Amino acid sequence: MIVMLMAALVVVGYVAYMRLPVNAYPNTDNPMVGVTTSYPGASPEEVQASVSKPLEEALGTINGVTQITSESSENVSTIRIEFSLDTAVDKAAESVREKVSATVGQFPNGVGDPVISKFDPGAMGVIGFSIVDKTGKAQPDELRRLADNQIKPRLERVSGVADVSVSGGYVRQIQVNLKLDELNLRRVSAAQVVSAIQAENQNLPGGTVTDSGKNLLVRTPGNFQTVDEIGKIVVTTNGGVPTYLRDVAQVKDGFEDVSSYIRLNGKDTVSISVIKQSGTNTVKVADLVKAELTKIQRDYPNLDIIISTDQSISINESTSDALRDLVLGGLFAALIVFLFFRNILNTVITVAGLPIIMIGTFAGMNLLGMGLNMITLLALSLAVGLVIDDAIVVRENIFRHIERGETPREAAEKGTNEVSLSVLAMTLTVISVFLPIAFISGMIGVFFREFGLVVCIAVALSLFEAFTMAPMLSAHMGGSHKPKANHSTLDADADHMNWLDRTYHRLLVLALHHKRTTTIIAVVVFVSIFALAASSEMSLMGSISSDTFSVTLQLDRGTPLETIDKQAREIEQGLMQLPNVKYVYTTVGGSSSSEKATFSVRMNETGQPSKIESQVRQKFANVNGLTFSFAGMGPGSGATSKRIQVNVKSTGSLTELQKAAQEVEKAMRDVQGTVDIESSAQSGKLEMHVMVDRERAARAGLSTTSVGSTLRTLLNGTTASRYRESGKEADIVVRLRAEDRSRMDDIMALTMSSTSGRQVPLRNVATTVASTGPSSIRRVNREYQIVVGTNYWGRSENAVTNDIRARLANLSLPDGVTTAFGGNVQTMNESFASLMFTLLLSIIFVYMVLASQFNSFTQPLVLMLSLPLSVVGALLALRLVHMSLDMISLIGIILLLGLVTKNSILLVDFANRQREKGASREEAMLRAGPVRLRPILMTSSSLILGMLPVSLSLGSSGSFRAPMAVAVIGGLITSTLLTLVFVPVAYCLMDAAIEKVKRLRRREPSVASTSAADAPAPAAK
Repeated sequence: MIVMLMAALVVVGYVAYMRLPVNAYPNTDNPMVGVTTSYPGASPEEVQASVSKPLEEALGTINGVTQITSESSENVSTIRIEFSLDTAVDKAAESVREKVSATVGQFPNGVGDPVISKFDPGAMGVIGFSIVDKTGKAQPDELRRLADNQIKPRLERVSGVADVSVSGGYVRQIQVNLKLDELNLRRVSAAQVVSAIQAENQNLPGGTVTDSGKNLLVRTPGNFQTVDEIGKIVVTTNGGVPTYLRDVAQVKDGFEDVSSYIRLNGKDTVSISVIKQSGTNTVKVADLVKAELTKIQRDYPNLDIIISTDQSISINESTSDALRDLVLGGLFAALIVFLFFRNILNTVITVAGLPIIMIGTFAGMNLLGMGLNMITLLALSLAVGLVIDDAIVVRENIFRHIERGETPREAAEKGTNEVSLSVLAMTLTVISVFLPIAFISGMIGVFFREFGLVVCIAVALSLFEAFTMAPMLSAHMGGSHKPKANHSTLDADADHMNWLDRTYHRLLVLALHHKRTTTIIAVVVFVSIFALAASSEMSLMGSISSDTFSVTLQLDRGTPLETIDKQAREIEQGLMQLPNVKYVYTTVGGSSSSEKATFSVRMNETGQPSKIESQVRQKFANVNGLTFSFAGMGPGSGATSKRIQVNVKSTGSLTELQKAAQEVEKAMRDVQGTVDIESSAQSGKLEMHVMVDRERAARAGLSTTSVGSTLRTLLNGTTASRYRESGKEADIVVRLRAEDRSRMDDIMALTMSSTSGRQVPLRNVATTVASTGPSSIRRVNREYQIVVGTNYWGRSENAVTNDIRARLANLSLPDGVTTAFGGNVQTMNESFASLMFTLLLSIIFVYMVLASQFNSFTQPLVLMLSLPLSVVGALLALRLVHMSLDMISLIGIILLLGLVTKNSILLVDFANRQREKGASREEAMLRAGPVRLRPILMTSSSLILGMLPVSLSLGSSGSFRAPMAVAVIGGLITSTLLTLVFVPVAYCLMDAAIEKVKRLRRREPSVASTSAADAPAPAAK
């Protein structure tokens, strides 16, 4: 029956493994909603006042909102609403949609419809590629039409694809370019032109009529059939003389104004990005997309499809690396078992359950809706050395009974019963440590919940296997041995271990004879924890090796697109000349960042970007406005993408905040190691404000809105209608000719139609004033905020952060202005606080489990003495290999809480059994030590070697997993060595103290000296 149960577990686990989704990180349903609203032609201040502020006020009344962040930049408002974790994201999005719908009526004319989106990291871009015409004959607009009309629909039909976005190339546009002089001469307003186009480009139904007994549909087709028809429409009539559109405008079948350039290795290209649906398998979706791209390549042989980003590659590499570490860890653990048993059969019996447990864990993961990702693979890599412990303890005790001469069946029964309490306590201790991790508060808790659950599943299965399969195999395959001489009286292991037993026995006698000295040493070790922790380097998380780094060029606001493109081409050529560069993907300009260029550089191999960072920085050291990102987290630009961020807030004016942010930026620049410093409050563009005299405008029958709408049409353009031709559509956009847009004096002479029908010149109701404004306005919870961000180079994050903190403390900022770390530092502080709370909770749970198992309030304190001993080793190991104390290594330290108590449990449980047989406390410990030495060393060594492949930082994601393994290995080494000495001493001291308390309660006289029965036994010879 047991064999069939294990076989069923393997089958179910394998089927579950084949169904597990493979992604980079766990799917988290983050309660966050975004609102993006376009306001073409508007400055950041106008966007903030007219769009962002009304939305902030409305959205702030929603229940469960924890933070509202708005970013008002040129042409667009972006608002991010964060909710408490107990809020369902779908419900949150619906609440946001209701508030936005009620606020839209307050927006001025020209504001686009707000776009509401749920933020979900699970719905990420999986494939990015570019298309280039091999022949060089295809025009940019032809490539764009091909991408929009042919490639995009085919990819959208691929299973698991949520969205496909296209950028680059030219987009067709019917341009109605108004002639400024003709408008002035003929007294025609821009609004009249827009109205005429809208009225003429209509296809109106007229109902039905009956003719010859049949019902006929009557309609008035008015859609433009050709572009030439647009110029023939009548705009106005003056004295019976019509003014045609062609008289006041040039009608051109052209393209949208170029606001950005996209290139791949210096060649213009059309870029396409594929975004997967949330919860789907990233690798599977990527494979399906690539299969469809192969078909597209076959259908369009002139196209060259170049994949620039592929998330599945790094995910496959990380998965393969983790599975390799898992297999190697299992083999190393088996090697340890063999070295101690020196018997192939016993080794096979002990480790036979390991693959069953690991495969069975996949079934539990599938049942709980988890998948393979960086976090669950980290947990599996840890579990490979952990789950064999129970079987080692059971099998070692059975093997000891067989060596006494008992039959395998008798040994299996007695040996399992003897250690059942210890094994159960060991497993429950590990579970009690990891269950709190599964319920950490905050976003870090959502992120690491799967970690704790995977470990709990694995150790629960290991307990089941240790109590079923391990005894069964031992009973039927264990073989038999002749009892060794004096084996039953010495309770020693095999001959090859006797020297180790004797050595440990002597050390234990020495420690028990000098309890005070041993205790002082233990206290010194404990105190050293605080010194090590205070001097440890701290960071949020280790970086993941990548094959990509990014470069950003930011020029002064108002720099023409052609100027920045010229400089971008020079940088582009320099990047392409670097060694081992595969692709350089360049984006110049954009709707809200026309003065910026970004370069994503992909290299031939993973890990190369970090190796050439110094070379790249030196090569471009003389180029102003360049910043770099080598963090291995993908391309990023702007202050909010930096590794260290300082949030400067103010309850006062924006001007006051800007001055304070400049002081903060100056202080940060003085810190050694800071590079790529940027502020979210960059200098704004020169602006021309058209100041409307409201009183004069009202008398003339005009308003500020009508004046602003007219100027927006003339300068930015207004989409009057849509032109449809053979299934193709294009916007009909009305605005001044390019050469007329700079003639502001003549523009102010144009007339507008008032409510009374009069034509009123603009200059009669408005004047122009030159000014400047911010490039963007950021508000958090309706307070102004500026983010100053920096990367670091040549120094650790912790050192740079501490120096920045010291500089900020010396600044004299105005009242109402405050500074606080954001970004990684803020997340790290919050995460460490949550994990430290979890550490405390785990200690409490471990104590409760041990107190329940040993039926004692005091013995758990002795058992838990190994906890601080392990922390010392973990911190020392991280220091020796120059790794920082990050979130992953801290989880390793929490893990040690469950691991190191195993050794104490084995010692104390056996000692308690000896006390029940009449032995004194010292005698009990002197017997327990040598007998339990082998299983203690076996379990600790198997864990250490099991984690060794992970600690070597092999593969692209090795640096992410390694800190945890290093912390565990260091903690196991010190705790194992020190526990074997300190725990027996503490056991005896605690027992003596308890007896003394009992005597005092009974008013018995204290014994002056230790009786002969309690004296330590002589050392073994």
